[in-house]
Amino acid sequence: MSFVDVEIPAGHILDPVERGAGAEQDNKGLAALGLTVAAIYLGVAHAAQKAFHRFAHERIPANLGHPIARTDRFRDAASEIEVNLAGARQLLYSVADQYDRGEDPEPKAAQSARILAVRQANAAVALAVRLLGNPGLSRGLPLERHLRDIQFAAVHAPQDDIVLRQLGTAALDAGA
Repeated sequence: MSFVDVEIPAGHILDPVERGAGAEQDNKGLAALGLTVAAIYLGVAHAAQKAFHRFAHERIPANLGHPIARTDRFRDAASEIEVNLAGARQLLYSVADQYDRGEDPEPKAAQSARILAVRQANAAVALAVRLLGNPGLSRGLPLERHLRDIQFAAVHAPQDDIVLRQLGTAALDAGA
């Protein structure tokens, strides 16, 4: 379904703005807000990491005789999670630091940092849940809630597909 030549009564428009510079989207403001949103989801991923560590230290299978945190498989996964979260944190902090110093980072730097940081946070949580298996999806552990919460990162505007299209278009136009 598409809407063509649809009239909207003037009284149904909230705070109308005349066409021109005043009506342009504030890409710098949206990019800065995106860092805040990404930081929230990085916090969710850190909470998931803590839940993963706690479970790994507390879970002692009878056939193993010691916590699963001492197995290579869980140590390897813990390192993957740590690398993802450290990378996400560094991306966000580096752009946020530019704002803190009063600099004006390019919107594409902030948008790219947001997308990559959220992807890394999402990957970290997904790995933790996947490794725990059924207990990771149990409502009895906080990891299940963190997995649900991290999914909401994808719905914040502007969504990744829009940002990626804009970044790709700008990159191709600059290279022409």
